[in-house]
Amino acid sequence: MVFNDTNNKTGLIQDCETLLGMDDGTISGDSTLLKTFTRLMNAWYRRVNSWIWEVTGTWEYDDTNYTDLPEATTDLVNGQEDYTIPSTAQKIIRVEVLDKDGNYRKVKQIDQSMVDIALSEFQETDGLPMYYDIRGNSIFLYPAPSSDDVTLTKGLKVYFSRDIDEFSSTDTAKEPGFVRNFHRILSLGASYDYAVSHEMFSKANYIKGELRDLVTELKNFYGARPNRELKTRFNPKRYNYK
Repeated sequence: MVFNDTNNKTGLIQDCETLLGMDDGTISGDSTLLKTFTRLMNAWYRRVNSWIWEVTGTWEYDDTNYTDLPEATTDLVNGQEDYTIPSTAQKIIRVEVLDKDGNYRKVKQIDQSMVDIALSEFQETDGLPMYYDIRGNSIFLYPAPSSDDVTLTKGLKVYFSRDIDEFSSTDTAKEPGFVRNFHRILSLGASYDYAVSHEMFSKANYIKGELRDLVTELKNFYGARPNRELKTRFNPKRYNYK
């Protein structure tokens, strides 16, 4: 479903008007009310995004409204361990570094709890990074890259999941970036929030039932989608390399 279709009356905004028993144009014709429903739909859009990630396992979901891939590159700096995570990233999936021959190599994820020695002593000699740790908004590479062992230009590549490409109140033909069968979750969710806040309890109860059934279908659908052919298994170990 598109966001707002005032001609054919098939948009999410028009569905909200129907669900709430409003006259045609009540939301779409009121800029303040339209902004309110845009905000409510974006909140439910993020909930859908989270639900999909909860049930998909290794299936890599991404909002289809984006025209680029969920990956980013940045330059490595000789001797520098930490690099800022892209601002749109929600979850880091994979990290690679570019070796001196121009080939990307996968870097393994570790956690501080897996290192028995002081972090300042762990992989302290600069070289080709073999491990990474995520702390706060940064990726830490171990060992820190050495210009003798890596290609610095675009030497760090990160694959990630990212936030939704949210709606603006001026959008018309834009659609949610997940399977079309479940687009109505957004209009149901926004209508439910509005109905509750305006004490329209009979409508809220009906919408809640419809919403519950559709969310269940969404989780079943995405949870049943095939995972990648090869699954990675991460077995924690202790590292005490110097």
